Amino acid sequence: MGDHLDLLNDPEFRAVARTKDSISLALTAATLLIYFGFIFLLAYKRDLFAVTVGGGMTVGALLGVGTIVGSWALTGIYVRWANSKYDDMVARLKEKAGRGGH
Repeated sequence: MGDHLDLLNDPEFRAVARTKDSISLALTAATLLIYFGFIFLLAYKRDLFAVTVGGGMTVGALLGVGTIVGSWALTGIYVRWANSKYDDMVARLKEKAGRGGH
């Protein structure tokens, strides 16, 4: 039982956890800002959604697509970070704990 307590108190583990928490919190906040921003505009600037831009497309449609694409982009940022940085940090911690690389 001491092994996991040692790991929880390890400075490298704590740094990895803080980094993951920071990235997750920032991307979650950005996602919420996008979604609630869209809802706020819909609730308080409904007439903006009906404005037509080039080709008969409305601002509302563009904002809707932008909301979805923005969320995908934020997910992609997290996945890229996790694959390029986080997975390596976790593998080092596993090696340190004697549990293998993957």
